[in-house]
Amino acid sequence: MVIKMEVNMNKVMSLLSELSLSDEPKKHLIELKTTLITLTAPRIKELPSNLNLNVLFDSFNSSDSEQVELTVDILTHLLPFVSPKEVVERFSEHLLRGLAHPHQKVRTLVLKEIQLCSDTDTGVMSVLSDAPLLLGIVSSLGDASLGVVKVACDTLLTVCKQTDGIRAVFSSESVSTMQSVMAKSDSCRFNVYDMLVQVCLLGDLAMSTVSNSGLLDRLTAEVTTGDVLTQLNALELLTTLVVSRDGMALLHRAGVVAKLQYLLSLAENDPMAALLMPGLIKFFGNMGHTQPRRMVEEYGSVMVMILRLAAGTLDLGDPTFQLVAMETVVHIGSSPEGILALAKFKTEMEEVLDVIGTKMRTAPTEQRVRILEALAQLFTVEEDQSEEVVGTLELWWPGVAGVNLEKLMAVARQPFADLHCAALKVLKALAYLDWGQKLIRSEPGLVEYILNRATENESTGKVMKWDIVKTLVLSGTAPSIFDEFQMEQLNKYYHQGVFYVETQVEVAMEGEN
Repeated sequence: MVIKMEVNMNKVMSLLSELSLSDEPKKHLIELKTTLITLTAPRIKELPSNLNLNVLFDSFNSSDSEQVELTVDILTHLLPFVSPKEVVERFSEHLLRGLAHPHQKVRTLVLKEIQLCSDTDTGVMSVLSDAPLLLGIVSSLGDASLGVVKVACDTLLTVCKQTDGIRAVFSSESVSTMQSVMAKSDSCRFNVYDMLVQVCLLGDLAMSTVSNSGLLDRLTAEVTTGDVLTQLNALELLTTLVVSRDGMALLHRAGVVAKLQYLLSLAENDPMAALLMPGLIKFFGNMGHTQPRRMVEEYGSVMVMILRLAAGTLDLGDPTFQLVAMETVVHIGSSPEGILALAKFKTEMEEVLDVIGTKMRTAPTEQRVRILEALAQLFTVEEDQSEEVVGTLELWWPGVAGVNLEKLMAVARQPFADLHCAALKVLKALAYLDWGQKLIRSEPGLVEYILNRATENESTGKVMKWDIVKTLVLSGTAPSIFDEFQMEQLNKYYHQGVFYVETQVEVAMEGEN
């Protein structure tokens, strides 16, 4: 076996040296690929470091698609075993030509190799020292293939993780190249915007560098353009920045939040502004999630509008807005600070909870599933939560489903797996809370239902049931709420595991056939 590998290694070197002189390069490439497949990674690594790969790059100079793809496969095998610094420095011209190659697989291969190189200290310095290559990567953001654009964006993000990399990517020459890409088409412009936003999320230096380039101002200006689709795309990207405190500060400084608040205020009377509602709701929902207190103090009117939309007291002509608004309210309330922020809008929240309670029983099945999952998210809290948060949730529950769990369990017992499991998620959320445990104990037959494995035919349901039991067993308050026999049965269920099946023992009686 070892001898055969040695022969194959010699054969690789021989085929590479013969390739440039061959009248049938494709035949040589097929043989080379077949030989490489027989070699293990350690053996390929033992090939001479000065292996002549230039001849392979030259094989890209063909209109034969099969030959090009064979070459891509072979280089994919060999390039990872060349040091990152060498890849850039030895094959710089080939890489640059590859970025402009008509075949998508070649462009993708080159970008992936540059990204791998950029992930090492020596490799990234080589990339940064090669200005034409770096500009070629930036130009790839305007590629016709979305796959190539994604790899180009990922490569630039990898480069920007280095301080020197951020400065090089946003040099005046590079920014000028980005502007040329943006001028090609709407999609190319948004490819650049997408990269800018992702770079911003790398940290403070990245955020300030991107901001100083002036390109982010162009993105924020897109929000107020007359083209609704462009506005929605810009909103989606800007929403990504909301999760970052620095990003939020930048949007405030640029006046973006004030502009969006104004657009939201127009939605009641302006049909064109109403078309932006999904994007606007998502933006302010994320803002409320990350900075709930600020949302209450500075943008109370926005909160009221979202709550009215969720409650159905504000109708903008599209029924889907209500469900989006409901999920947004829950997203805002999925943190302790968010819960307390929503509690300040007592009347509006009561109306929203009442509608959620009605719709979880009467809406179409798909909507009911989404509403129940949102409800589970709203009532899920971490352990050792403050009494104020737990008390607020306790006050909210009757507004959703009354003073007991009868309505929730009526949904849980329905023969639709998605609906059933979504209702069980709500039950699991309640099982974390002491008042929720009291509701579970007080609901006639509910503990027995939880302990009855026969109600679950699907694995998802079995897991959900066991999770509820686990939550109760590991809870510090459950032993003081459930009686000793109930806790004993819950512990038994928990230790038996998710997929336990009761063994049936049959005893043959004497005289039976």
